[in-house]
Amino acid sequence: MNDIDQETWIYLAIIAVFFIYFIWNSRRAKKNKKVRKNRSFRKRYFERRKQEQEEEAEVERF
Repeated sequence: MNDIDQETWIYLAIIAVFFIYFIWNSRRAKKNKKVRKNRSFRKRYFERRKQEQEEEAEVERF
């Protein structure tokens, strides 16, 4: 494999860098999507909980 010229090695290195970046970016995007989903779920949960507490407070007033 030493008979490959320098230009070929450069092209292989560029392809490897793009491939590694693509894998890294897809993992990061997947992680960010999961975090966003969990954040949205918690936000909806706390909003629903707050509404239920407000409704209970209104019922107790009357």
